[in-house]
Amino acid sequence: MNKFLIITHSTLAEGFYNSTKFLSGLTDNVKFINAYVDESDWTKEAKQFLSKENYKNSVVVMTDIFGGSVNQKMTLLLKKFNFILITGVNLPLVLSLVLETEPLTKEKCSKIVTEARKQLQVVKAVKPEKDEQDDVFLN
Repeated sequence: MNKFLIITHSTLAEGFYNSTKFLSGLTDNVKFINAYVDESDWTKEAKQFLSKENYKNSVVVMTDIFGGSVNQKMTLLLKKFNFILITGVNLPLVLSLVLETEPLTKEKCSKIVTEARKQLQVVKAVKPEKDEQDDVFLN
């Protein structure tokens, strides 16, 4: 079974967790850490998760900002623990990973990241015709 750890600055990780639970109901294998919300050392919790899950499952850690302090600290842990680290997380990425039933590899994660990037778009206003429904995405 794939295991996931979402770590972000402030409470964004919890937001991803809650949205994933709301949209998919699948969060038994997902844990989150809200980093820097208090004075506690969040890396202890991350290390505990990684040491418990290491080698038993495919473990994917997601962070918010490439080069940010959360990502930097998790990059250092790649030397000690066996996990896949993905940064620049967005909700389509989280959902795609959590819904994946096959064991995740770096190659599979790269493909999922590529697909999640496609969700980042500037949306143009659509002028509906008189007879179109309100939801222009249904057509």
